[in-house]
Amino acid sequence: MKISIAMCTYNGAHYLDEQLASIVAQIRPPDELIICDDCSTDTTRAILTSFVATSPIKIKLKTNSVRLGSTRNFEQAISLCDGDVIALCDQDDVWLPDKLALTDEAFTADPDVALVFTDAELVDENGNSLNQRLWDAYKVDTDKLGSDRAYELLDRREAITGTTMAFRASFKKLVLPIPDKIPLIHDGWIAQMIAHAGNLKPIAKPLIKYRQHSAQQVGAPLESLETRSSVMESARRETDFDQELRRIESVLQRMDACAGMFEFRGRDNVEALITHFETRKALPGQKLAYLPKIFRELFTGRYHRYSKGFSSFVKDLVR
Repeated sequence: MKISIAMCTYNGAHYLDEQLASIVAQIRPPDELIICDDCSTDTTRAILTSFVATSPIKIKLKTNSVRLGSTRNFEQAISLCDGDVIALCDQDDVWLPDKLALTDEAFTADPDVALVFTDAELVDENGNSLNQRLWDAYKVDTDKLGSDRAYELLDRREAITGTTMAFRASFKKLVLPIPDKIPLIHDGWIAQMIAHAGNLKPIAKPLIKYRQHSAQQVGAPLESLETRSSVMESARRETDFDQELRRIESVLQRMDACAGMFEFRGRDNVEALITHFETRKALPGQKLAYLPKIFRELFTGRYHRYSKGFSSFVKDLVR
């Protein structure tokens, strides 16, 4: 089995050397490293050029002429990978030496595993431990995510961080392209879609040092990371029904586009979410006409599964 790493960089010079060194130090080295730099203006490109010239790893370096942004740049990096498994990589973390070895073992042991993700140790900008793990900060339900109904959780919230994630390349056609204008970045979309088509495997051991600093896109600093664990209950938001509908309708559209290529699970969950948010979006409208629909959402349990239970029900009654 060949493992590709899809790495994206943008003005990451401050931490990049340490991350690259941790990739070289893997007990099980990657078969290729794809790096896409998104128009860095610091010394990132010089660091990458030097690394390519001296690294023992096979590297493809793509320097963008136009800034793509994080999600589109990861989409590009993933598309360039030739391996059987694709591991996502940020520029500012540190991988522990057995990260790829244990990831490889998880995929090799069970051919039905589609995506593997690990826990992480949270560290500050200087690499000092914050004495907390990622799964605790995100309140990750690994029992749920390790089951064949992981989609029920991922349809409602993000729970898997990209830098801890690897997935089989056979799912590239399912996850690419990443839809525009949905309230998810690349890792949230990939995890959600693959959960509808295959099994997820959590590895409870922290296999990266997940750096918290003010310049990172997600997770900085620690108090923001903890806040994000509640904000990521995206389908439980009380106002952004248009965004939530775009997100979940995109899942249904991708299922239809890939029909015959994958055996999907949880389509009924997606359709129920759409019904729930369409009903809530239609309010306040003609209140009397919608009262039966509101009570239907309550009695079917969808207010509790997809919103905030009685709290959301009461808000809709008085909206």
